[in-house]
Amino acid sequence: MSIYLEKASATLAEMFPTLPWTVRLSYQGRAASFGSGPERAEIACRTEDPLRDLARARLSSFLDRYVEGECELNGDIYSIVGLRRHVRKDAEWKVGLFNRVRYMGTMLFPSSVRRKLIAVSSHYDLPNEFIEAYLDKRTKAYSCAMWKDANAIGNLDDEALEDAQHHKFHMAASELEVQESDKFLDIGCGYGYQVNLVEKEFGCRNAMGITLSQNQVDNGFSKSMRRTHYLDIPPDGSYDKIYTCGMVSHLDKSELYRYYRHIYGLLKRGGRFWMHGIIPQANPAGLNNYNTLSGTFSQRYVFPDHYQFPVHQHIKAMETIGFKIRKVYFRYGHYAKTLRHWYKQYVETLPQTRHMITPTIERAWHLYLTFGSILDGPEAVIKQILAEKP
Repeated sequence: MSIYLEKASATLAEMFPTLPWTVRLSYQGRAASFGSGPERAEIACRTEDPLRDLARARLSSFLDRYVEGECELNGDIYSIVGLRRHVRKDAEWKVGLFNRVRYMGTMLFPSSVRRKLIAVSSHYDLPNEFIEAYLDKRTKAYSCAMWKDANAIGNLDDEALEDAQHHKFHMAASELEVQESDKFLDIGCGYGYQVNLVEKEFGCRNAMGITLSQNQVDNGFSKSMRRTHYLDIPPDGSYDKIYTCGMVSHLDKSELYRYYRHIYGLLKRGGRFWMHGIIPQANPAGLNNYNTLSGTFSQRYVFPDHYQFPVHQHIKAMETIGFKIRKVYFRYGHYAKTLRHWYKQYVETLPQTRHMITPTIERAWHLYLTFGSILDGPEAVIKQILAEKP
């Protein structure tokens, strides 16, 4: 019997004192639990090392061992990621100094275009069939949908994912008041559904979408797509409408002002800009993507060089540069419900797609596609901003 089994259970019970369900730890036929109420999940360890990490509250190292296959997360995955809502103090969600220092460079200095191309490609240029397997077939949108009933997070039968995705795109184009004569740009266009929509449904004759993923260009909905960095588009003040959905999460912390300044330069006077992004709540503990367990996990395994800014930082940057803010929307529950759909489809199609990816990616995606869904709802993870260049 490992000496770390009971120690790990005690450490986790102290770290998550209000957990209203039980999680079992097991190793070599022995088990210990933490929490109270019905058992919902199990952390089954193949080696002693994951238990040692848990006993010492080294959760970042534990997650590394999970993706390396040294333990399994069995039962209800949402009861594992749901531990986040019951941590004793937000400050305990921070990682150690070493894990924070490793991201100091991207926190202080904007990434080069080449580094950004590599970072984005590492995710979006995974095998196309793998990514498309958990997206809807109509839009292939890899961003949050807009639901009729976002409060019903667990109800996956009340509305089709493809309809909620289409609604998101159409709503944004309507807010922008896209016209046939507009010069339209979608920054971070994904597979180009928004470009295709404004061309076909709004009659826009001069639309373009840009992405850093060759996969998306090759398999996109529109011929008006290019693989290029936004900084390579000259800020000549020629665009009437600019749309971006999700792209802001791929900015470095030091890049925000450069990004909005460039968009401001791209727009004509009177031009409109729509921003849809994953934008967390501000918090007194100073938690961010560079110092938290979940943020650094995503940096390492899912989205390198990404950062999520509280909404006041977006508004301050926009207004400082000269934008006039017209509307700000706080969207509760929409991201959670979108992730629930994606994860359901991920699990259902995994037998057909597993050979396309590494075991590390398979394991990391179990956490990536579930973690955000336990934060959104109580908090508004998605915000949308409509701004204008006066």
